[in-house]
Amino acid sequence: MQVLNKVGKLVSKRSTHGIVLTIMTATMAVAVFNSASFPIEVKKITKIVLSAMKLEKDPNIVYNREEILSDYSNKVSEDFKIPADMRDRVGFWFDIYTRYDNNNRVIHNSMYPWIVYKVVDVSPIINAELPKHRWLRNVKADEFVKDEVAKIRDAMKSLSKRKNLDNLDEYETLVAKALNALPGKPQENAAEALKNLRVQTGQKNFFEEGLEVSPLYLSGMEEIFKDLGVPVELTRIPFVESSFNKHAVSKVGASGIWQFMGNTGRSFMTVNHHIDERHSPFKATEAAAKLLKENHMILYKSWPLAVTAWNHGPPGIRKAIKEVGSKNLGDIVADYRTKNFDFASSNFYSEFLAALYAERYQQDIFKDLNKEKSLEVHSVKLARTISAKELLRVSGLSNDDFIMFNPDLKNAVEKNASIPSGFKLMVNDSAKAVLKNLLAKESRPSKSKLSRNDVSLNMNAEIGR
Repeated sequence: MQVLNKVGKLVSKRSTHGIVLTIMTATMAVAVFNSASFPIEVKKITKIVLSAMKLEKDPNIVYNREEILSDYSNKVSEDFKIPADMRDRVGFWFDIYTRYDNNNRVIHNSMYPWIVYKVVDVSPIINAELPKHRWLRNVKADEFVKDEVAKIRDAMKSLSKRKNLDNLDEYETLVAKALNALPGKPQENAAEALKNLRVQTGQKNFFEEGLEVSPLYLSGMEEIFKDLGVPVELTRIPFVESSFNKHAVSKVGASGIWQFMGNTGRSFMTVNHHIDERHSPFKATEAAAKLLKENHMILYKSWPLAVTAWNHGPPGIRKAIKEVGSKNLGDIVADYRTKNFDFASSNFYSEFLAALYAERYQQDIFKDLNKEKSLEVHSVKLARTISAKELLRVSGLSNDDFIMFNPDLKNAVEKNASIPSGFKLMVNDSAKAVLKNLLAKESRPSKSKLSRNDVSLNMNAEIGR
């Protein structure tokens, strides 16, 4: 039994049941032989069986996935434990962030995302020598995925007309196996599944990039959230929104690591042709904390509802609550669907939870990350109006460093726009010293928190708000 236990530990929970059963059966057979009267031969058999076992782990699979989603090391507060009625949905997004990169296209069910029909790996096409141009290889890969989707679609149509599951072809088998997760017969579910066929591109490599960039900002972001009384776990929303790309701009005009829309951003920040504070990670973080706190108060002090309202808006969430007759997000996601409360809205909180757990347990999952160091900057207020290029010149910073600290001023510098009195500027120690005559009077820095006027943070690195 000791040998059996050791074998059991070697085998992943995600391993094929058939392999596990075969190995355990063989091992138990050895144990039976050991209890018989020919120990010399048995030892030889034992050696042969064990030496023949070659259990190799797939580096792309998170083998302690279930333990992580159960928060086995208690790295996540009670407010953000994964609800039982959303576990499968969160698990799907966890795989998207931790297992599948952008060369993997996951063909799945949009209503039940965790029902996966096939994962198409297009890396052989993308990494091939021909066609010569990368964009042509991308087109070829997309066409290949479309063909696979078409085959699955045809399989669903034919499966929906079958009386039994005899003599299924390859794609009918894939569909039937996936639909077994739903109540009822696969044939009965196939027609409905046909309406909800969707392809999700893996995001592991983008998530890794976010993990490498996020240390620039996270300690300062957490301090801002603590100062405003908002859970620090919510600073991980940018992993979902932008992978911490401060220059990210969506097709609909959302900008920055928090992906604020223009109208929402103007409620909390300066957003105009010259200055766009949505692009400043710290200023946008303060705005995000205020908006999330506001959502939380409006929506029955529920963080799942508040986070979903980040994507869908509080009025839409209140409408969903009224329609479903429940304030439980799991009920809303399961039973409510409109043109506006679509796939993105219904999955946003699950994506956030998946990203949170992947980030908190990153040492269990990701290897050889090349992480950035925290920015050592202060936030200071200008005492008078000054042109952007004059401010850049006086600061002594290079153009690249000035824009790195103040991405919200990129357009202002290019157009030499005026920077108004009272504007919060991000600078390092040397720039702060030379700009002394331009700055408003500073209050005494707090020892561990950001002060209201001069923003100075005394931690491992100083990061301003």
